[in-house]
Amino acid sequence: MDSTASHSDFQELKAKLEVHKTAGVVGIDVAKSKHFGVVLDPVGQTIQSPFSFSNDKAGFNGLLDRVKDLGQRHLISHWVFGFEASGGYEKPLAAYLVDNKQDVVQVNSVAVKRHREMMTGSVDKNDAKDAVSIAYLIRQGFVEYYHLRGLEEEDLAGLVLINEHLKARRTQLKLKIKQNVLKYTFPELETFCKNIESRFAMELLTQYPTPHDIVKAGKLEFKKAMVPQLRGRQLVYYLDEVYALAETSVGLKLDRWTTKALELRTYVAELRLVEQQRQSIAKRLEHLLETNEDYALLHTVPGIGPETGSAILAEIGTVSRFGSERHLLSYAGLDLVSYQSGQYQSPARISKRGRPLLRKAAYQAVNVAVISSRQNALKRKYHQILAQHGNTKDTRQKAKVKLCSKLLRVVYAVLSKREPYQEGCREMTGATNAAVEGSSS
Repeated sequence: MDSTASHSDFQELKAKLEVHKTAGVVGIDVAKSKHFGVVLDPVGQTIQSPFSFSNDKAGFNGLLDRVKDLGQRHLISHWVFGFEASGGYEKPLAAYLVDNKQDVVQVNSVAVKRHREMMTGSVDKNDAKDAVSIAYLIRQGFVEYYHLRGLEEEDLAGLVLINEHLKARRTQLKLKIKQNVLKYTFPELETFCKNIESRFAMELLTQYPTPHDIVKAGKLEFKKAMVPQLRGRQLVYYLDEVYALAETSVGLKLDRWTTKALELRTYVAELRLVEQQRQSIAKRLEHLLETNEDYALLHTVPGIGPETGSAILAEIGTVSRFGSERHLLSYAGLDLVSYQSGQYQSPARISKRGRPLLRKAAYQAVNVAVISSRQNALKRKYHQILAQHGNTKDTRQKAKVKLCSKLLRVVYAVLSKREPYQEGCREMTGATNAAVEGSSS
């Protein structure tokens, strides 16, 4: 298939709605167990007031039978079904409609809310009103491309989502260990051992939950138990320092059977389990990416590795659904927006109305690229911006956000042209003499 086929088909569909007015519209408000629908004819007249149907095969069949019957009575041969994104509840219905050769589109949730409030003059909300607003927005052509993932894409997206949840839980557990336990029992350890999830720290907290346990075991026994946990350049005197900290610790005098020690062991055990699960997910992701042609292309872009590459692919899906790189930037929430009224003009900033995971993955990739030992276009551009605008924390952050946009332009070019990234390509080296814009990712 041509790389622009999906976008071209979508534009033709919008033309049928906006210009030619040859398609009937079915607006659907999706819920967990019951959906609401409204049917409009090609000129926007309501030919079926709000009705409900169940979220099962019988309900879906009833929807299509109702629409076909209306088509015969009103001589409408082409229908467009649409809904707003509903946290995944819309996927079974979308798959059913696509399998039955129906056109499916998506409507922006913010647009639905504003249209409903404008038409009713009230903030009052119910499913029937939402279905009406969705139908009228579709009729006017205010629709977005709906991407129904294939099985491989769904698998990749699922693994990425699980990985993100595990990373978030890991962060929560580390904070709980530091804030709920160590600040009471062993406050000195946090400044001495920065990485609380290291093999050494995990084993230390498992065997000796409190400094009292370390001192009670004695120096020789403590060193004998912990020496096998030291790696690399770590030396035995490292344990001497830990033992000295334990002897002089100002932490509460507790033993291993107190509530705080039990809480600590619970957190450490869960943290270990989370890390094991993350490693398992990482292996599955690597296995999926081995045969993924899109990832083979993305991997040539500076800063993109397995984790960031899988997240970008999961969020983008099929690149052909984006008509241009600007559409992709808007989808990521990296498009620049400003507010102007009278003589006031606000500074430009990124909209952040898009996919936060895509922004996060791009930001992480930029971070890797700018600290890489190898020279690359992103790193050179980053230092160029700092030289022009000053090496401050705010400038560094804005420079990285700006480079996120550049990175996604390269991603769009690489995936749409089906060519690996080459240093010096136009997308990466375009002019950047304008002031640094943006805000935190």
